[in-house]
Amino acid sequence: MSTTPPDGGYGQPDYGQQPGNQPSYSDGAPGGNPGFGAPPARPTEMPSSVAMAVKLLWASIGLSLVSAVITFAMMGTILDDAMKDAGTNDELSNDVLRNSLIVGVVFGLVIGLGITFLLLTFIKKGANWARIVYTVIGGLGLLFGVLGLFSNPPALIAIGLISLGLTAATLFFLWKKESAPWFTTASGR
Repeated sequence: MSTTPPDGGYGQPDYGQQPGNQPSYSDGAPGGNPGFGAPPARPTEMPSSVAMAVKLLWASIGLSLVSAVITFAMMGTILDDAMKDAGTNDELSNDVLRNSLIVGVVFGLVIGLGITFLLLTFIKKGANWARIVYTVIGGLGLLFGVLGLFSNPPALIAIGLISLGLTAATLFFLWKKESAPWFTTASGR
C-alpha cells in the first residue's frame, strides 16, 4: 500500500489544475473570468418603460414650445401684471421688463430644449449618467415648478401643471425596475 497522496505527494495540484473535489472558478463564466460571471447582456430592445419615458420627454419638448408661444402671445398681460406688482408704470421700466422677458423666454427655451434633447438622446442609448442628470434636473424642476406655479396667468398655470405631471411620470418610468437593465449594462454609450 502506497502512502503517497493522489496529488503526487506535494500537497498542491499542478499549476492551472483544480483539485479533484473543488469546482472550477470559471464554470459558467464566458472567457474563463475567475469568480465572476459575465456582465448581464443588454436588452436588444428598449424596455417599454424607457420607451414611455422617451415619449414623455418628446411631449415635454412640445409643451415647452407651446408654452413659449403662449408666453409671447400673452406678453402684454404678463408685463401689465409685473408692472402692477412692482408698483411702477413708466415707459423705461416697461421696455426693460419686456426685453428681459423676451431674452429670458428665448434663452430658457434654447437651453432647456437643448439639454432635454441631449439627455433624451443618451437615455435612448442607455447611458445611466443621462438618467441621473435628468433625475436631478427634473427633481429641481418639480420643486421650483411647484413653488412658482401660481405666479403665472391661468393658461400658463395649466401648462405648468401638465409639465410637472410629465416630469414626474418620466422620472417614474426611468426608475422602474424593468428599466434598470437598459442603463446598467454599459457605461457612457
